[in-house]
Amino acid sequence: MPPNLTLLVIDNDSASRSTIESAIQPYGDSIVIAAFCSDFDEAIKIIQRTPPNLVLMKVDDLQKGTEEIHSIASRFPRTSVIVSSTEKSSELILATMRAGAVEYLLRPIVEEELLQSLRKVGRLWFEKPVEQAKEGKIIAIYNPIGGMGATTISVNLAASLADDKNKVALVDLNLHSGDISTFLDVNPTYTLSSVTSNITRLDASFLMSVMTRHASGPYVLTEPLDVEDSLAITPEQIHRLLEFLKGIFDYVVVDCGGHLEGCNLSIFESARLVLYTTVLSLPAINNTKRYLTALEKKGLRQDKVKLVVNRYLSSADIQIKDAEKVLGRPVFLTVPNVYADVVSSINRGIPVVKLMPRSPVSKAIVKLAEQVK
Repeated sequence: MPPNLTLLVIDNDSASRSTIESAIQPYGDSIVIAAFCSDFDEAIKIIQRTPPNLVLMKVDDLQKGTEEIHSIASRFPRTSVIVSSTEKSSELILATMRAGAVEYLLRPIVEEELLQSLRKVGRLWFEKPVEQAKEGKIIAIYNPIGGMGATTISVNLAASLADDKNKVALVDLNLHSGDISTFLDVNPTYTLSSVTSNITRLDASFLMSVMTRHASGPYVLTEPLDVEDSLAITPEQIHRLLEFLKGIFDYVVVDCGGHLEGCNLSIFESARLVLYTTVLSLPAINNTKRYLTALEKKGLRQDKVKLVVNRYLSSADIQIKDAEKVLGRPVFLTVPNVYADVVSSINRGIPVVKLMPRSPVSKAIVKLAEQVK
């Protein structure tokens, strides 16, 4: 336990207080209980005078509790809040994390669980920053309007990269129409907004605890549950998240879409490579030309932005050479049009590279993974 950690407890239950005292007692030279308070009003007066490192607070009422957590987190950003509650619902846990809590304990409080939380949060305060050994590669898969296979390629590329025992993150940063949770059939307790709303408390332990490990290999951070949460996410939060992720993972695959502004520009700035997805139709090619030109004007060189043609048919009216002539750059890779294989994989929540490794789609994306390493 780190030295001189101060803890303020907001809890009106005598049994809980006894448990907390009993858990802390052997660590008296490392952690000091600043005060026991029966209610929030009493506690906030003490926090205003001398902000503690940690606040351990009991939450009975969700609305009242989240308001109190947010009040502490916003006014005293150097004070970490640990919540205890009898509620087991994921909605309550998520709400407290969004409000600013860093840990959640079920009541009755168990000594060992309390100590684990204190050790985890204490490291944020006193351990020297560990120099990050990794310099992971961020790969953004992008199409501004959707429907061009960006999510299909993102999900399968991440699964392919994870094949060689690489540590791979898959992040849904298509903030307005994200689909990764659907493609992988996951319903996680925590999402992207769980991280961005706690960005000042971000550390490796917290980040790994909110990401979902999919059976196909990648660690997944899905799109926000609510549109309002998406609107609250800032480019600065995205930049900080991605910089942190590349210090933990070998590869960070980002699914993104929408206009060339705000969060997308932050993604492209952090990315080592941007894969622009399109199809061989006249409207798609014309739109691709517009956006590739705009990307260049934003400072993204051609060697950073690679063109991936999805749903490719060799018998199509428009050929690769025609598209390359119009776009003025080579096609990096084509993914064949085997619609049934892709739809089957989506319906079963398994990347096609895992479900049907012999599919032409799988072979193309495995080749893509080899080329982006």
